[in-house]
Amino acid sequence: MTFSLSNSRLLIAADSLDWMINWTIQHSLSLADASPLAFDGREELVPESPIETLYIHIPFCHTLCRFCSFHKVKYSEPLAREYFKALRQEIREVIAKGYRFNRVYIGGGTTTILEDELIKTIEMIKGLTQIREVSCESDPIYFKEGNPELLNGLVDRMSIGVQSFDDKILKASGRFEKFGSGLQQADYVSRAIELIPTVNLDMMYGFKGQTPESIQWDLAQTVRLHPDQITTYPLTLGIGKNRKKAGCLAGHPHELWPHFLAVKKALSGRYLMDFPWTFSRNFGQPVENKYVLDGEDCFGVGSGAFGRFGEQFRISSFDIPNYIQRVKQQQNGTCYIKNIENKALLQHHLMIMMGHGRLDNRIFNAHTGKTLWQAFPLEMSYLLGVGAIKKQSDHYITTEKGQFIALKMFTGFLSGMDYLREQARELPLSHHEVELEKV
Repeated sequence: MTFSLSNSRLLIAADSLDWMINWTIQHSLSLADASPLAFDGREELVPESPIETLYIHIPFCHTLCRFCSFHKVKYSEPLAREYFKALRQEIREVIAKGYRFNRVYIGGGTTTILEDELIKTIEMIKGLTQIREVSCESDPIYFKEGNPELLNGLVDRMSIGVQSFDDKILKASGRFEKFGSGLQQADYVSRAIELIPTVNLDMMYGFKGQTPESIQWDLAQTVRLHPDQITTYPLTLGIGKNRKKAGCLAGHPHELWPHFLAVKKALSGRYLMDFPWTFSRNFGQPVENKYVLDGEDCFGVGSGAFGRFGEQFRISSFDIPNYIQRVKQQQNGTCYIKNIENKALLQHHLMIMMGHGRLDNRIFNAHTGKTLWQAFPLEMSYLLGVGAIKKQSDHYITTEKGQFIALKMFTGFLSGMDYLREQARELPLSHHEVELEKV
């Protein structure tokens, strides 16, 4: 493909952004300075306001996808049932301490791997809290082999990981033998849309051999199903061990720009862009229960969960037996805390503003006490220089190139989460936990 001089400059700018993001991740998201959370009987300082999201992690899968870096293990029913029991105990204790939440997001792993345990967990939460919505991830084949009608009235939004309807990509990524052909998965998704109030389909691009035309074909199959939301993730390489696994599937990074334009073109008729990675339908009743990354606080429970509120990351044990033992001993499932630099929080906020399409100086100043230029002198110079933003009155508007830059920032955020997970798996047990393991 031939690029104009303007596009060539954009790709050079994106390359430099990738380098800077990777450098920033390795320095600001290193867990070398993470502190073990000591269990000394002291009461936790619970925020007065509700934390936006309670994130629940289910770390079990029947088979493991090649590009997935999330915490998961091969399914064992006895271990999974013991895990769910500990998970509910942790949730009850968190609520008893006074934590409040606006919504619940259940991710994995395969969240629906034990339907009865999932239902029992959701029913317990709804009986103890006043949450406004429950979102849950799922694989497509659940809507063939499971009993999704049992989730009616319990799950408000289902995010289904399809990734692609292209059989070539499904076979290359190991998903064809796991979930079936693209045509079969389309049938499963249709059933989900009939049952669940809000359905989001997770799609991916940036695979080796993909073209703008094949991406448009893939998303045409997606649009034909009329889901409420479509989330389009570029295949994330990461910076650690996952880079080698994902790199075998990924195309050249410079292909992402025409791929992104193909995504926008494919969805422009029937979907509106909430973020450069999330689109909501523009037909029928307004979409409810949107779940998009918006910088909100999150409390994580379960093995392999992260939480972030205030200026801290909270990291739960990535060792499932250790997690279960901690909860049995009435300890917090969180085992480490990592302080976050204010600069990193502001950069995350910048990414969200870029994704929204508007950098409002007055709102930012009211929120942080700084102007955009005071907080981001280098970043603002970069964004203006590459044509990612343009000034409009006292604020800035994101251009189409800026949407792509925001997308690259978002993939950097995902790489950062991959990097945190990779390090968290290697964190040592505390002395107290080693003693517990001996008991």
